[in-house]
Amino acid sequence: MSRALVRRLRWAAIVILTLGALAYARRIPWAPALVTMRHASPALLALALCFHFLALSGKAGIWWTFLTPLGGPRLTTVARGTLMGATLNSLFVGSSGEAGRVVLMSRLTGLPSASILATVVLERAVDLCGFLTMLACAALLYPIPATLASIGVGVLGVASALALVHRCRRRAGSVAPSGATASQSLALRARRYVQLVGHSTRGIATPRRLSIGIALTLVDWCSELVSYSLVAHAAHFPIGVRGSLLALLAVNVGFLVRVTPGNVGVFELVYASVAHSLGFPTDVAIGVALLLHLVQDVPTAVLGLTLGTCFFASERSSAHATSPLITITSTAPPRSGPTRGVPI
Repeated sequence: MSRALVRRLRWAAIVILTLGALAYARRIPWAPALVTMRHASPALLALALCFHFLALSGKAGIWWTFLTPLGGPRLTTVARGTLMGATLNSLFVGSSGEAGRVVLMSRLTGLPSASILATVVLERAVDLCGFLTMLACAALLYPIPATLASIGVGVLGVASALALVHRCRRRAGSVAPSGATASQSLALRARRYVQLVGHSTRGIATPRRLSIGIALTLVDWCSELVSYSLVAHAAHFPIGVRGSLLALLAVNVGFLVRVTPGNVGVFELVYASVAHSLGFPTDVAIGVALLLHLVQDVPTAVLGLTLGTCFFASERSSAHATSPLITITSTAPPRSGPTRGVPI
């Protein structure tokens, strides 16, 4: 792809995002939303931010649990990587943060990207278990909307089908790939990569690690629920814990893929729809949703961008300082003198 084409695509993306932001800004009822945000309690908002960071700490603990058997980095490094992944999810569409975490940890630790991807897949699978657990609790405690319940049942069915297929393939045994050559096709390389990810997943996903991950993901989801409730309480919005739980579940139905940067627009629409279904005014609910964005996403993005440069510089320098030497051999006839080694 030429530089000119890349530049045109970049400018096209900027124009599209700008037009989308302007259209989004025009649809916001700013007068009631600003009144709601202006009268919010700063102390409760700060406490909500603390619980949001506690939820991110739970995510970091899950990822570190799955990285430990690979000889992965320290918990502090994993926590900063989780923060940077959340920052990427706040700034870009799709699951940019998940891809960024894989590339980041693979470069810093020297571990194969397939193994890192396996840990991220396991972390997302455990996160899905937490979502289904919260959905089951909501179904037992409160009458939830039929649409949300049907989506949850569908997600549970898909997860069960994937688990059944995985179990059948594991019993059948993995097929050893044929000998790789330099002219190996892209499809065969992709198949081999998927097999490596599956092999790493089976080796990492022990019952003990999965139990620890599920316990930590419940801490994550409960902390997010407390954060939602505190922001609503700070804005004097009487949606209660029940409404905050339903809003949290509805917002995270599409947690695997973000259609907008930080789910801006979609988040406010879903939150306001849940509040409207419970009999609360939509304009005030949009103000509360904007407060949630300001409390959770903005500090996370600022902190992630601030730590980003230091993260790369310090971790890469320490990795170079402690990395072993790789002996490079040649197919040419050996020459006299010692063999040289170069650092990774």
